[in-house]
Amino acid sequence: MLLPGKGRIVVYAGIRIGEVDQNIYGFNIEHIPGLIYGAIFDEDNPLSDSRGFRRDVVEACRRIKVPILRWPGGNFASGYNWLDGVGPRDERPTLYDLAWGAEETNRFGTDEFIEFCRLIGAEPFITVNTGSGTALEAARWVEYCNLKGSTYYAKLREKYGHPEPYNVKYWSLGNEMWGDFQIGNLPAEEYAWKARDFAKLMRRVDPNINLTAVGHSLRASPEWNLTVLTNLADLVDNISVHQYYFRLLTENEEENYYRILACPQLADEGLKVVENTINVALAIYRARGLGGDRVTIPRRPAEREIGISFDEWNISGCHTLKDALGICRLLNVFQRHAKSLKIACMFSLIHDHEKIRARRGREFFPSPLTAYRDTLVLEAGYHAFDLYVNHTGKIALFTNVESETYSLNIKAENEHWEPYVSFSNVPYLDASATMSGDGKTLFIAVVNAHRDMDVECLISLRDFTPERRGQVFELNAKDINACNDRENKNNVKVEEKPDIEVSESFTYTFPAHSATIIKISALH
Repeated sequence: MLLPGKGRIVVYAGIRIGEVDQNIYGFNIEHIPGLIYGAIFDEDNPLSDSRGFRRDVVEACRRIKVPILRWPGGNFASGYNWLDGVGPRDERPTLYDLAWGAEETNRFGTDEFIEFCRLIGAEPFITVNTGSGTALEAARWVEYCNLKGSTYYAKLREKYGHPEPYNVKYWSLGNEMWGDFQIGNLPAEEYAWKARDFAKLMRRVDPNINLTAVGHSLRASPEWNLTVLTNLADLVDNISVHQYYFRLLTENEEENYYRILACPQLADEGLKVVENTINVALAIYRARGLGGDRVTIPRRPAEREIGISFDEWNISGCHTLKDALGICRLLNVFQRHAKSLKIACMFSLIHDHEKIRARRGREFFPSPLTAYRDTLVLEAGYHAFDLYVNHTGKIALFTNVESETYSLNIKAENEHWEPYVSFSNVPYLDASATMSGDGKTLFIAVVNAHRDMDVECLISLRDFTPERRGQVFELNAKDINACNDRENKNNVKVEEKPDIEVSESFTYTFPAHSATIIKISALH
């Protein structure tokens, strides 16, 4: 029985969960007013380069090493024809966007997206239109991006100034096709057979692409995912899940704190359900087989696993310290699911402050970057990514945590949630341990969710002999509602603390409302 303010963490360096795919630290951009134009792409802004990209945004993205960027949506993708967004910008059509009810100039299209990804070092992740689009349109898009030769769309890319193929690896077969709000939404079985046509044609153009099928929201029953996977297991690499937690929050900021810090537990439980669903679907696939197409098409080897792409998520936003701590706890969950989770993309990367405030308000599209006409603010949530991207390792390790817990019973005002959502035995301390690829450095990531209490923790290392000193990186601020704004940009940030003495068993006191990473080198 632990006393108040005490905790225990045991890191088993010899028990590896799996390799942490860096793509779990990805983001979305979408053609919603204020998320692209005026944010990353602002042609008449002095802060932009000659191509229209905000230089300060590029620098900020490089600092957190954005690994993968999903585009063009989101709901927008289901009404998008990629040909509208290529060629000379002044000749592209301005159209009415049926997804978001706004004018779309198409000045930011495929070539601009790829160029932005190259600037920041990210892999492009393209969502094709399985709503109002066709499989042939999607296959031609792959041809435009990935083929070199004399075919029409490969030559079209060359004509528009890009002689070398883009070699786009990651593609998604639509977006949230289960939703009535989605253009062209379908029942699971109909979507699966439509997506088969898309996957077959796209793989005929480039058999090396990585395909993600549309899965349901993380809290939905598993029937949709099982139906989709049993019909697509031979053609796709991942199943997507989406989840937002805004509707579990209230107007009471203090009450929200413990709700935000508990939401990652729901994600953890939901990911386990998806993992089990994948296992069932693969068992069915391997038992009965799929296909029978008269024309040979490239298929996934039957022995390969199917991964999870958590390619839309957000908890409460990015504005305050409590938001950032919620993100840190979710990143711990992602690392602990390293064996199955291959992609995760927060929604969204950035927003234009004025356009979003005029349209819906900050809370609807909370982003780690807020663009003003004359400056850029790195929100508290940005620094959560800074902490994990730059101070954690590539191999996830088994970790045992003992901590005091709390429980909540929440009334959810949303039809996508049960009337009540229960959080049972949520630990105040949450931890994830990772190791560098060479096994020489250990990283212990710990979030203390206690709002007012420091926690003294006994940390034990198994199968790892450390050097005597360790580095400490901490994300914290004076209170849980601390935030960064254009006048005070550094209220919330990562700070390196004085080195600490470590051994195979040592104690460390984690401050209230903090995220901490302890970096320890192996003894030579």
